[in-house]
Amino acid sequence: MQRAPTAWMARLKKPKVTRTTMNLRARLLWLCLPLFVASLAGVWLLSDLILLDRFDRGDRQRLADEVRIVHNRVAYEKQRNLDIVHSYAWWDASYQFMRLPQARFVEDNLDQDLLGILGFDYVLYVDRSGHIVAQQWKLDELSQRFPGQQVPDADQLRQGILRTAIELGALKVDGDPRHSLDQLLQIEGVPQLLLSYPISNTSGTAEPAGVVLAGVLLDSARMSNLQTQMGASLRLVQDPVLDKDWRTLNIPTGRGATLLSPRRLLDENSQQMSLLYLDSRGKPQLRLELTSPRPLYQQGQQSVRLFLYLTLALLGGATLLAYVALEFRIIRRVTTMNREVAVIGQDDTPSRLSQQGADELGQLASEMNSMLDRLEQSEARDQAILDAIRDGYFEMDPNGIIRTVNPALCRMLGYSAEQLSGQHFSLLLQDEDLLRARGLSQQVRDDEQETTFSAPFKRRDGRLVSCETRLSAIHDTQGEFQGFRGILRDISDQVAYQKQLIDLAYRDTLTGLGNRKAFNEQLPRAIAHCNRVALLYIDLDRFKQVNDHFGHATGDALLRTVGERMRGSLRQPDQAFRLGGDEFAVLLENAEPEQAEALGTRLLAVLGADYHLGGQVIDFVTPSIGIAFYPQDAGDADALTRAADIAMYQAKQERNRCYRFTTV
Repeated sequence: MQRAPTAWMARLKKPKVTRTTMNLRARLLWLCLPLFVASLAGVWLLSDLILLDRFDRGDRQRLADEVRIVHNRVAYEKQRNLDIVHSYAWWDASYQFMRLPQARFVEDNLDQDLLGILGFDYVLYVDRSGHIVAQQWKLDELSQRFPGQQVPDADQLRQGILRTAIELGALKVDGDPRHSLDQLLQIEGVPQLLLSYPISNTSGTAEPAGVVLAGVLLDSARMSNLQTQMGASLRLVQDPVLDKDWRTLNIPTGRGATLLSPRRLLDENSQQMSLLYLDSRGKPQLRLELTSPRPLYQQGQQSVRLFLYLTLALLGGATLLAYVALEFRIIRRVTTMNREVAVIGQDDTPSRLSQQGADELGQLASEMNSMLDRLEQSEARDQAILDAIRDGYFEMDPNGIIRTVNPALCRMLGYSAEQLSGQHFSLLLQDEDLLRARGLSQQVRDDEQETTFSAPFKRRDGRLVSCETRLSAIHDTQGEFQGFRGILRDISDQVAYQKQLIDLAYRDTLTGLGNRKAFNEQLPRAIAHCNRVALLYIDLDRFKQVNDHFGHATGDALLRTVGERMRGSLRQPDQAFRLGGDEFAVLLENAEPEQAEALGTRLLAVLGADYHLGGQVIDFVTPSIGIAFYPQDAGDADALTRAADIAMYQAKQERNRCYRFTTV
């Protein structure tokens, strides 16, 4: 991998060593003091700019690691508790209880002892209407659990918990037995973890009969336990403070997001970062403050001070030496050291000072050699980290020419370091993304801030890979802009997952057809863009008998077969939807009435044919189809839907019929 010159070498090349030997001989005592003062100032600057800065970055990284550990621990606790709620919600006994409540179930499964074992402060069984069917609360001694905090009474807290869960959509579980909540919230001033999971059968295939609500109050005891596990100083704050520098730790979803604050220095010896938890509405709820000391920075300060004190002692003793002693024991050795320092950093191999004895000058040379060793080791360690990380790293000059890349970036894009070095970054982007990339790079140059850029990047083999890069500016010690550096991360899995979520939102999971949400969006769009629209409403006759006689599993298999037959009977861009239960719809754009009626006749034959399912022959299920047209029968989407529904019910009077809507 091509390497850029190390930072410490670049700094050492800047200053020029001035030859002062003749001045020392001419005005020995007067110029001895300024020489040592200058040396002391140089050592102090190097220590402050390099050593203390590196120590501070180590403390910052340590704090960031502690914050991520806390975040991961909270995420683990949320998932662990949600799994417990899931096991109770997807349980045949819970499902049967919601359909036929019995006091015995509450006595066996919601007693106080079990609640304590599970670690919950409350568990509620709530039906789809928001009524509590069963409940168990452990809200005793709230004032003692939250000392120094004004807390509501238990009844007010209970009402607030149920109201908040409903507002967050815990009961919006239509057709989705996996619609769960696991959010850190502040309800009536009481911090807690609110959990919910739809109540279904053990396999999760039944329509949810309600939800299980459970919660854990984050009282002083639990916060103390969490702080003990994390090994850091934690504080739960209920006055969230947002700042533009806060960044998101996770991908925002319906479960809420977590924001990470920038590091804040409380004083010279302590630092602080915060985690802000938002609910699914994007409203700030709770803030966890994590405070830790700065041990590396403190040790660095002590080391620098010790070194400065030793140098000052050397300065005081040097002023008392005679001219001859300075000439033969000091000046000549200083001249040698100046000559050796002057050549440090002038080639790729770092130089070292020669041994100057065991006195203060010898210690100074030894310390400088040790400092150079540490700097070299630190640079080597940084380079090894760049070579080992999984994310790609690159550097570019101000014109966008690639200068440095690491192996991970080469593997990600299929190029070698030699093939990318000297190339413009436009080699890796498509034309439609190039202008946006140039605008963002100009923003980095002007604003001197990190900028995130996401786009498909071109591999050497021609394939595209979705990547996200964080770009920042490179400045020299004088603050002059020198180029860009960035981290490139492969986000193909995240992009694919987001597309899958969008597809699931508009797809009926049983039949693979579009769902009602897709239908409600597609129908108005078709009416707005097409001159003619035909809508076929389809209902399966006697479908209830299939579920009654053969079971719901056979009924689901029949619905899947209906979906397959409908897809085999339609042409693009015709679209089929399952609206719920045994109701289906077919949307035809720019279709003549004769074409729609011919399709209805064809669907009568296809959907009315015998069904062979699991060794059973079902020959009594037939379709009833109603057809309505835009603009002949209706002027908007709602009217067209009502017209097709009326025609379908007219067809059901005789069954296995296809009727066109008529006002007569």
